[in-house]
Amino acid sequence: MRILHTADWHLGKMFYGDYLTEEQAYVLTTQFLPLLREEHVDAVLLSGDVYDRSLPPTGAVELFDEIATKVTAELGIPFLVISGNHDSASRLSFGSTLLAKQGLFITGELEKANGPIVLEDAYGPIAFAAVPFAEPAVVRHYVKDDTIHTYEDALQAMLAVQGNTTVARKVCLAHTFVTGSLASDSERPLSIGGSDAVSADIFADYTYTALGHLHGPQQAGNPNVRYAGSLLKYSFGEARQKKGAVLVDIDGNGKVDTTFIPFVPRHDVRIIEGLFADIMEDTSSEGKDDYVLVRLADTEPILDGMAKLRQKYPRAMALETPNRQYTADAERSFRWKQTTESQLFKSFAKAMQGDRPLNAKEQQYMDELWNTLRQREGDSLL
Repeated sequence: MRILHTADWHLGKMFYGDYLTEEQAYVLTTQFLPLLREEHVDAVLLSGDVYDRSLPPTGAVELFDEIATKVTAELGIPFLVISGNHDSASRLSFGSTLLAKQGLFITGELEKANGPIVLEDAYGPIAFAAVPFAEPAVVRHYVKDDTIHTYEDALQAMLAVQGNTTVARKVCLAHTFVTGSLASDSERPLSIGGSDAVSADIFADYTYTALGHLHGPQQAGNPNVRYAGSLLKYSFGEARQKKGAVLVDIDGNGKVDTTFIPFVPRHDVRIIEGLFADIMEDTSSEGKDDYVLVRLADTEPILDGMAKLRQKYPRAMALETPNRQYTADAERSFRWKQTTESQLFKSFAKAMQGDRPLNAKEQQYMDELWNTLRQREGDSLL
């Protein structure tokens, strides 16, 4: 069986105030769906965080509806989905019993998680244990076991229900944090206080484990326990990560081969570092439409830096000045004693006029104004 493992779509995600729904739709329609046809995929696994929040915007719901319909109704591929910590389990799994008859298997509410989903290939059955994200207290109430206190306890209890099968080849879908894995700065912690990590050993009995939650694609513990990573880069901390999906081949003996298939976004997320003047003078057109964070090496303040940057990079989102120099009392160092108010105004006017200095008539007017002010204020105006 050939499986495509994907996760953490976060449909409806906002990035610095902008919805990314169109960016997500671009990848899903131009790369994800064609990949299913070209690679003759037999099943699709989406391991949680379908949406970015429990009450997603209308556009995000419509996008998921469009993609799920094309996967199941048009391509005829079974689509297995679990809820993640960003999803509302009840909203996501609405109509799941009816949808399962169409090949869309959504597991969200624990009350509807009644055992593995079994699919067939040329070699026989493969059982899929679809384990939605649930906090230990919720699982403790569901299975009526007061000994469940940790996320590992909860996951083991759910696997006892969802993985209860005699089928030899078994695949697990889970949304969790596996000990030793590398997190990103855009992921919401699973818990506040206490440990939310689980051991990779919990998946030892599974032929392959399709994980969600961490946004960087990586193996967790062993090569057959993997995070597919998120659909797109959702923070500048993920700028150097590759995004995509994992193509998983399982033969009749349970041997697994995996291939990471990268996705190419319409607008990438990247970090540019250097001196402001060098960045602005760079004539390269590469990545000008990307989402950009500029990290300056300058020690002096840059007047209206973001506005200038956006003339060159329309999607510039942030400007950092880690080397900016300050005086001991935390005030900006503008070298007041070496710079007159007149010189400061000339610099300001030039910046406000798109780097155009004052013309002769403007300069004459300003000289007259400064002379008038000096006569009125005396030596206090230098």
